[in-house]
Amino acid sequence: MLVALIQRYSLKIVFALTLLLGLQLPNFLQQYEIRLDGHYIEAQRQLAEYQQLANLYFSNDLQALIKKHKNSTEQVFRDEAVIIDNLSKRFDYLQAQKNALDSSLGKRLFFLSQQFNSALFNETKTDYQAEIVLNKDAISVGLLVALGASLLLELLFFIVPLLVKKTFSYAKVNKSKPQKKT
Repeated sequence: MLVALIQRYSLKIVFALTLLLGLQLPNFLQQYEIRLDGHYIEAQRQLAEYQQLANLYFSNDLQALIKKHKNSTEQVFRDEAVIIDNLSKRFDYLQAQKNALDSSLGKRLFFLSQQFNSALFNETKTDYQAEIVLNKDAISVGLLVALGASLLLELLFFIVPLLVKKTFSYAKVNKSKPQKKT
């Protein structure tokens, strides 16, 4: 009786907590995308100045500009080549992130789940303000997460007693068998 009561309330608590968590995911994703857009625009503006030089002197080839700087006899230009190259790589990385997020909600959430260790994810997490936005995406994701977690807990409640029962029955069988003495 007590076990059934604990199970019932555990399921309700898990459902409620995971529903709240699931409701947050689309909003967190949106804030991640906004932050990504900000970084992308910043990198694009910074790179645009170097791209103008590449357009003017190297037939639109930014890599040729970087190569010219790298091969310069002056240290300041070689150092600047590193800065331009890093900026170009950052822009390409941010562009790839934006391209990956140009898909369905499920694919975007899956992509976000792979970004836990990225600086952009950590920035978003640090500045994230939890809000309950009740739109179609939030409700769908919230219900899916809550149902999934509830089903997993229900499965756990089903499997654990079976394992305990098998363990005790196995122990009884082994205990009742006579032990051979050597």
